[in-house]
Amino acid sequence: MNDDTDRAINDAEELFVSAAQAKIRAESMDYRRKRVRATLFVKYKADGNAAGASEQMAEADPVYELAVNDWEAAAMEAETYRARAEAKRMKFEAWRTERATERAQMNLR
Repeated sequence: MNDDTDRAINDAEELFVSAAQAKIRAESMDYRRKRVRATLFVKYKADGNAAGASEQMAEADPVYELAVNDWEAAAMEAETYRARAEAKRMKFEAWRTERATERAQMNLR
């Protein structure tokens, strides 16, 4: 392999690793969001509110809103990395197909 190919493969590897790490962060933020909601629900329920009201109050709480925002940002980052990694894979496949076509054309001459 030449230096350009090695560099492209290394770039792709870094993107796929970053995508995987971002996915784990997003999953962690989602779990945190759910824990915050459950904790707030229990808090409001313990204050004597009905279940439906406690659920609504938990989802309207600013602490829950922050958890939702953190999760959304992490999910966006994960999807962005995944899309970039997939685009890199597609570019590599296109490059590989072009090279194979060039080799096939040379063999026909």
